[in-house]
Amino acid sequence: MELNIDQIFQRGVAAHNQGNLKEAKGLYHIILQSQPDHSDVNHNLALIAMSENQSDVALPFLKTAVEANPKIEKYWQSYIDALVTVNRLKDAKRIIKKAKKNGVDTRRLQGILAQLKVPSQAQLEGALGHYQNAQYGVAESAALSLTNNFPKHQFGWKLLGALYGQSGRISKALNANQVAVALNPKDAEARYNLGSALQELGRLDAAEVSYKQAIALSPRYTEAHYNLGIVLQELGRLKEAEASYIRVIALTPNSAKAHCNLGNTLHALGRLNEAEASCRKALTLKSDFVEAYNNLGNTLRASGRLVEAEATFRKAISSKPGYAESHNNLGNTLRALSRLDEAEASYRQAIALKPNCAQACSNLGNTLQELGRLDEAVASYRHAIELLPDYAEAYSNLGNTLQDLGALEESERNYRQAIELKPDFADAHYNLGVLLFMYKKYRQATEHFELSDVHKSRLFSTKCLFLEDDKTAFYENFDLLLRDGEVNAVLGSLAFRSQIKYGIEKSNPFCSDPLSYVVKEDLNMLYDFETIFVETARDVLSDKSVTYKAQGHLTNGVQTAGNIFTQGNVPKTEMEDIIRAEIEKYRAQFEDSNEGFIKGWPTSYDIRGWLVSMQSGGKLDPHMHDNGWITGSIYINVPPKSSVNGGNLVLCLDDQDHILEKDKTKQSIIDVVTGTLCLFPSSLHHYTVPFEEKEDRIVLAFDVIPKDKAIK
Repeated sequence: MELNIDQIFQRGVAAHNQGNLKEAKGLYHIILQSQPDHSDVNHNLALIAMSENQSDVALPFLKTAVEANPKIEKYWQSYIDALVTVNRLKDAKRIIKKAKKNGVDTRRLQGILAQLKVPSQAQLEGALGHYQNAQYGVAESAALSLTNNFPKHQFGWKLLGALYGQSGRISKALNANQVAVALNPKDAEARYNLGSALQELGRLDAAEVSYKQAIALSPRYTEAHYNLGIVLQELGRLKEAEASYIRVIALTPNSAKAHCNLGNTLHALGRLNEAEASCRKALTLKSDFVEAYNNLGNTLRASGRLVEAEATFRKAISSKPGYAESHNNLGNTLRALSRLDEAEASYRQAIALKPNCAQACSNLGNTLQELGRLDEAVASYRHAIELLPDYAEAYSNLGNTLQDLGALEESERNYRQAIELKPDFADAHYNLGVLLFMYKKYRQATEHFELSDVHKSRLFSTKCLFLEDDKTAFYENFDLLLRDGEVNAVLGSLAFRSQIKYGIEKSNPFCSDPLSYVVKEDLNMLYDFETIFVETARDVLSDKSVTYKAQGHLTNGVQTAGNIFTQGNVPKTEMEDIIRAEIEKYRAQFEDSNEGFIKGWPTSYDIRGWLVSMQSGGKLDPHMHDNGWITGSIYINVPPKSSVNGGNLVLCLDDQDHILEKDKTKQSIIDVVTGTLCLFPSSLHHYTVPFEEKEDRIVLAFDVIPKDKAIK
C-alpha cells in the first residue's frame, strides 16, 4: 500500500527523534519532491543541518518555512539562531522586524534583540590590539567593558579569560572561559582555553574532557592534542599520552616540544633508547631547547651514563643559565657521582634562581644528610614542606633524618604524614616498616613492608616472620626469594639463623661458610698509617661541624653521620684508594671460590664509611649490615688491653649474645690493635667486647655497597 504525505512525515519524525538522521533526511526529501513548500519538513531539515554544524545549509530551508507559514514562532526563532551562528547579524535584525509584522510575540523578540546587541568592529579590534601589544591593563579594561555592555557576545569573555590566565588569576580565567563556551559551545578554541584553565587548577579529569571536546570540533587542533598529552601524562596514563604526542608529530613533524614530551613519556614507560632518540630529535629541531636537554640528561642518568648526563645538564645551563630545573638536575647527577660538595652548590644555585622550588630544597636535604650535616638537612626538608605542604617525599626524607638523630617519635609522625598524603607511597611504607622493626613491632612492620614495592621490603618481611617465629610463613618467603635468584647478605644471614633455630639446612646463596672468608691485615706494614688514617680521623672527630647519628647498637660512644668519604677533607686523602686496593686484594685471594658473593661480585660499588669512637665501657651489640656486600673495619686507635679480649671484634653467625669461647664453630674472635684491617662477608653478625681503658677506642667502619646488585 502506497503511503501518503502525512504517513511519510510521521515516519520521518520518528526516525528524527530516534537519532536516525540519515533515514529522516531521506523521508523528508521524498515529501519535498511533491510539496517543496512543506513548512514542517523544511524546518526539520534545517534543524538536522544545524545539529551537524551546517547552519549555512539550514538557511534556505528556514527561509522557505517562514515564507510558507509565517505565523509559526519557532520557525522564526530557528531562522534567527542560524543567522546569528553564521554571523549575519544585520540579516538577523531584518528578519526579526519581519517576524514582528507577522504577529510574532514582541516580548520574546526583545530577548532575541538583546542577544544580538554586538560591539563594533573598532571596539573588537581595539581590545585585541592592546592584548597583542602586551598592554594588558588597557586590554583588561576594554575586555571588561565588552562583557558589561555586550554580555552575550563571546569575544569579550574569551579575551578576559586569556588575560586572567596570563596574570595567574586562574579561577577568574576559568569563570570567563566557561561563559565563553556557554555562549558558543561549538567554538573549539573556547573549549581549549577552558581546558587550559582547568589544567592550571589541577582539575585534570575535567581538562581532559574539555580538550577532547575541542579536538572533536577541530580534529587537527595541534595544541589541544599536545595539552591533552600533558594531562594524560600527569594522570599516569602514559600509553594514551604517547598516542597524543604521536598525533601532534603527525600533524606537525617539526614540533620540537612534542618530540621532547614524547621522550619524557617514553622515559617514564622505561623505553630509554626510544626516549633518548626523541629528545635528540627535539634538539635537532631546536638546538637551544633547554627542556629537551633536561629530558635527555634525565634519560642518560637513568641509563647509568652519568658522565654524559652531567655534560648534557651543563649544556642546558649554558643554553639557559637562569633555568633552575637544570641546576637541580645537575645536582642530582653530581650526587649520583658522589660529588656531594658540587651537588650542594648546584642545588643552592637552583634555589637562588627559584626560591620556591621545593624539590631542590628536598634534594639539598638529601645531600646534606649524606654529608652528615643532619641539622641542616632537617631545616632544608622543613623548608621544602613550607613551600609545598603536600610534599610527601619531603616528609619521608625528613623522617629518615630525624631517625638518624634519634628523634624516633617525630620520625614516625613524618612517615605517617607522608603515607596520609600519598597512601601508595612505597618508600614511606618501607621507612615506617624499618622504624617499627627497630621497635621490635614485627607484625606492624610487616603490614607496611607488604604495602611497599621496594625490593628490600621482601627481605625485611621475611626477617620479621623469622623473629615472630612464624616458621611456615618464613620458609614460604625464604624459598620464594631463593627461587627468584636473590643473592644478598640478608638472605645469607637468614639461612644460617634459621638453621640454628629450626635445624633445617637450606641452600645459602650468599656464603655458606662466611667465617672462612675473614681477612685480617696490618696496615702499619703497608702504608703511612699515622698520617693517612690516624691524623685524618682525629681531624674529623675534632671538627665541631661534624654531626653524630643515633646508633641503637652502640653503648658509651658516638658514630659520625653520613658517608665519611664524601665529607670534609677526607676525599682528598689516600684513604678510600687504599681501602679499594685492599678490597680488590680480598677478591683476588678468593677468586676461585664458588660462593655466591664471590661469583656474583659487583662490577661497580660504592664505599660508605663512618667513624665510631668509644669511651671506657663502650661496646657494640651484635648486628649486621643489611646493605653491605663486604664489611670492613680499620682500627685507628685501640688502647692497650687490660684483659685478653677487651675491645676485640667478634664475628658470628647469629645475632644473639654469645658467651666467649662457648661455641667456636659459630664465631671468630679477632684480636685487633691499632692499624688492623678486618674484612668479612656482610652476612656475618659482629659485636665488640667491652673494654675498660681510659683511652678512646676509634674505628673506621665501612661497607662495600654494590651499584649493580644493591638491594633496592
